[in-house]
Amino acid sequence: MACFSKHEATGYHGARWVVWMLAVVLFAGCSSVSRQSRPAAVEDRGPVPDSTQRGSETQIAAYTPPAAPRIARAEPNRAVGVLVRRADDQRRGGDFDGATVSLERALRIAPDDALLWQRLAEVRADQRRPELVVQLAAKSNALADPTDRSLRQRNWTLIAQARRALGDDAGARDAEGRAASLR
Repeated sequence: MACFSKHEATGYHGARWVVWMLAVVLFAGCSSVSRQSRPAAVEDRGPVPDSTQRGSETQIAAYTPPAAPRIARAEPNRAVGVLVRRADDQRRGGDFDGATVSLERALRIAPDDALLWQRLAEVRADQRRPELVVQLAAKSNALADPTDRSLRQRNWTLIAQARRALGDDAGARDAEGRAASLR
């Protein structure tokens, strides 16, 4: 005990010394990275072109935009298909509230499916809710593929019927005209 000072005798500096030595040993182990005796292979890609040549033969082709993408109706999700079949069965059985719930669940899975919005509009028409029919059919038209004339025509027919039920004869005639233009 004669060779230790008062603080070292308490163990504070002794513990500190042990921690310091452990850190040195750990860092020393990290620094010993093995190296291979030969350098990495270099890939040969042929001669480098001379950038000082004038009148190079390289030509850049004119930009041709890609063809317009074809919007295809995606295959429905399996769960969506099950919910649509359930909604159809419920609608045929007169359970319009159940059909509405099934279609709304399907729309949570596939909110961009124009056909689901149109089916929900048809169910709301069965429930005599013309204000909702107009909104749902318009949503379906907004999401529909512009080339899907059949779907858009059915939506405009639903809108015409709903507007007539709301007493909007001018709006109904306009919707009927739009439906007729899609036949």
